[in-house]
Amino acid sequence: MNKWDFEKFYRKNIDRIYRYVFFRVNRNHAQTEDIVSEIFLKALRNFESYDPAISQSAWIYRIAQNHLANVYRDQKTTESLDQIDVPVLEDFSVSIELEDQLRNLSAEDRQIVTMRHLLGYPYKEIGSILGKTVGAVKMASHRALKTLIHKNKEQSYVRDLATIQSIKTRSNADSND
Repeated sequence: MNKWDFEKFYRKNIDRIYRYVFFRVNRNHAQTEDIVSEIFLKALRNFESYDPAISQSAWIYRIAQNHLANVYRDQKTTESLDQIDVPVLEDFSVSIELEDQLRNLSAEDRQIVTMRHLLGYPYKEIGSILGKTVGAVKMASHRALKTLIHKNKEQSYVRDLATIQSIKTRSNADSND
């Protein structure tokens, strides 16, 4: 892979990785920028050894996860990454409310809902990242959303999430997402 391939890879993934890190470092822009630059430096150093059989998004997401784990370990943080998992939404007040509701899900269900419905990862990539089949990820996502909707029928942001899921389901019916 050459310099131009990496530039294309960077542009495709920078926003997702930035958001992923931003909400895991308590919305600290300076720390996010430092960590994201370190993540992409690691990716650049290893770009020649990247295996094209693996999704690029799954590859950079795994680098980001591992790097964040190293950052928290080095900082001697007592919180687990699961406790810091915050979804990405443009409306931060809704994000905080939704975060509270997502904490009622298991760590894995919360991660699947966040990756699929808030970060926009395809089921195939989520399965690759989590080591699960596409069918298992779809089922877990569906069950988690059903749980959220059942517990929070009156909350508009949960209904909106369900609407997003139904729209995506219809639009992806023909694809093997």
